[in-house]
Amino acid sequence: MEIKSLVDPEGGLVNRRIFADHEIYELERERLFARCWLYLGHESEVANAGDFVTAYMGEEPVILCRDLSGRLRAFLNICRHRGNRVCRADRGNAKLFTCSYHGWTYSTDGKLAVVPMAEAFRNLDRDQWGLIPVAQLDSYKGLIFATFDPEAPTLAEYLGDMAWYLDILLDRREGGTEVSGPHRWVVDANWKTAAENFGGDGYHIASTHGSARELGIDTTTSETRKWNKGRQISCGDGHVLVAWICPPDDAGPWFAQPVAELVDYMKEHAPEIESRLGATRARKVSPSAGTVFPNLSVHWLTRTIRVWHPRGPDKMEIWSWAIVDKAAPAKIKDVIRFVSQCRFSPTGVFEQDDMDNWIQVTAAARSLIAKRFPANYQMGVSEEITETDLRGRLASRWSDSNQLSLYMHWAKVLEAKSWGEIKSAKHG
Repeated sequence: MEIKSLVDPEGGLVNRRIFADHEIYELERERLFARCWLYLGHESEVANAGDFVTAYMGEEPVILCRDLSGRLRAFLNICRHRGNRVCRADRGNAKLFTCSYHGWTYSTDGKLAVVPMAEAFRNLDRDQWGLIPVAQLDSYKGLIFATFDPEAPTLAEYLGDMAWYLDILLDRREGGTEVSGPHRWVVDANWKTAAENFGGDGYHIASTHGSARELGIDTTTSETRKWNKGRQISCGDGHVLVAWICPPDDAGPWFAQPVAELVDYMKEHAPEIESRLGATRARKVSPSAGTVFPNLSVHWLTRTIRVWHPRGPDKMEIWSWAIVDKAAPAKIKDVIRFVSQCRFSPTGVFEQDDMDNWIQVTAAARSLIAKRFPANYQMGVSEEITETDLRGRLASRWSDSNQLSLYMHWAKVLEAKSWGEIKSAKHG
């Protein structure tokens, strides 16, 4: 299959097959989710020795834990004996993980600790039958990522310029952030419909979320929208976001916030925020939403992070966390959580609008006739804007530039048989 033929950046066309084709989906599992750095959880969820959460990398079940010595670990949540789950709980604290089938038991460092009737096995080497670890595990400002590919670049290299923008959410206050959640729910839609939406689609807001705006519910203020200077930003390697650029005479990007308590909180701590982030990130640029390739999305304005877990070509499971400054007062944390859940959650005002659209887009990709005709991604694709103090490639907010950047990298990763080929394509 010629994957690159499915994405035409010059013509601004995308083949609808990418949203529903089983062959493409299996290739994604092999070459994308088994190789890329994927988000597993937040350090605040596994703060103490023995703490664990269960998660997924693509469709692979994973245990993220802090072992009894305090080291972060991540393993396939699969018993080496018959393959049963060794941990059925979503989260907790444990010294051992025991398979309920035959009782094989593993310590938090992944070693096989107990085998019932071990004398009945021939030459069983317990050192060879521990839990299967991820190839690499690392964290960035509290966000924990892993990859199954030992040849993958470091996490810092993988995130690239996207980390500079993530800091605006993750590094405003001393102590960093903490999360609550996740909310989890299933939608009959391809995971990429959500990843591209959060990564750059400002065009849908007026039509999709118009009724909520009429009721006075929004993620930005009317003053923010009057600036009329939004930017799509492509950080390379599929990482994309949208941001508001504040006028020079404004006090700062906190005016983008839709809730008065949050505006006051940002103003109160403006000196600390600017000392940590610098003037550009504290006063000029206000990210709205973005996607860390492939399936972690961030909503800066409502303090939400989420993962679009694939569950087949036409189904995904959404996990969503509210993320708050650890140093914030309890009242502010509650306000942030309310804002996050009211707007983006299983019953969120905006989330419900979006989910229905994603379901219909995926349904069109299954249509025998509709998939003969490509989807249009031609909005503003030739535009490029220069902002010397920002990072990445910039385009107008009203553009499909970010979406095409995401899909071009998606195609590159799926065509490459190794990380070496991905790097060669990047620099070639």
